Amino acid sequence: MAHPPILDTEPVNGPSPLRGRAAVRRLLHRDPLTPADLIMPLLVRTAPTASPVPTVALDEVGAVAAGLSALGVGGVKVFAGGRERDGVGGEAASPSAPMIRAIEATKNAAPDLAVITENCLCSYTADGQCVLTTGGRYDHEGTLGLLAAQAVRQAEAGADVIGPASMVEGHTARVRAALDQAGFADVALMPHLIFTSALYGGYRAAMGATPVGNRAAFQVDVSRPEQGLQIAQRMAEEGADMLLLEPAVHTVDLLTKLRRRIDVPLIPFATSGEWAEITHSGQRSTDDYLPALLERLRMYRRAGASAVITYSAREAARCTM
Repeated sequence: MAHPPILDTEPVNGPSPLRGRAAVRRLLHRDPLTPADLIMPLLVRTAPTASPVPTVALDEVGAVAAGLSALGVGGVKVFAGGRERDGVGGEAASPSAPMIRAIEATKNAAPDLAVITENCLCSYTADGQCVLTTGGRYDHEGTLGLLAAQAVRQAEAGADVIGPASMVEGHTARVRAALDQAGFADVALMPHLIFTSALYGGYRAAMGATPVGNRAAFQVDVSRPEQGLQIAQRMAEEGADMLLLEPAVHTVDLLTKLRRRIDVPLIPFATSGEWAEITHSGQRSTDDYLPALLERLRMYRRAGASAVITYSAREAARCTM
């Protein structure tokens, strides 16, 4: 006579995950992760380019978007740098910029896929900074004006969610006002709460977005989580419909605190450094890294994330369909 598995018969005292039979544990299991909870970053280049993280050629965007939609992935976060950089971020609001073409290609190929943009200047300025400068000094008004024009242009192209990423005060409010005035009151805003980190290197190298100097003045110091709470509250007051937190792995504590304080969806971004860590920069087979990836994504959801942005959205979606 076959004996039942030891975990089904081992005596325990009090509540325990071991109590009950395997069928009961399976009955009570709840998977907090579905394909619709995943957002795929699309690092769009005008042509195929060797890169430390996955990128997409501009003429491939439609096919990639259609494939993600077929898997049930909830959305894409589009990054697309300018073809030219200058001291005034001249191409940031151009109707022919790669970002605009990528948005249009995505919506044409996959209308139901939520398109989230990067509303920032770092891919358009000569120094790779997220802001404009005049005479070596930060130009606050000029920065906000250009960011607002860029956001309207992205909405015109079909973006569903604009992602203010500069972290400058007033960014979210200025973009909200500009979108409303232009007739895009139904376009949502997801400002970025960005911690200073070494986990952005792969993205910066892929997109040519490594700044001259650093961006610490416009990011949250990792030793000051209270600063992050204050900035998140300000963004909510300025009209944020949801908030992005990055890097995901370093902001879980803030995610759990914000979940109790701010009543908007919170979406952590598992950045290029996290992708490199789990996949060994793409050298591990999917079967090798998938268990760790799913554990990490489910942890973010358990901690309070409404969705998760991950470079491995495609692989995760295939396993959670």
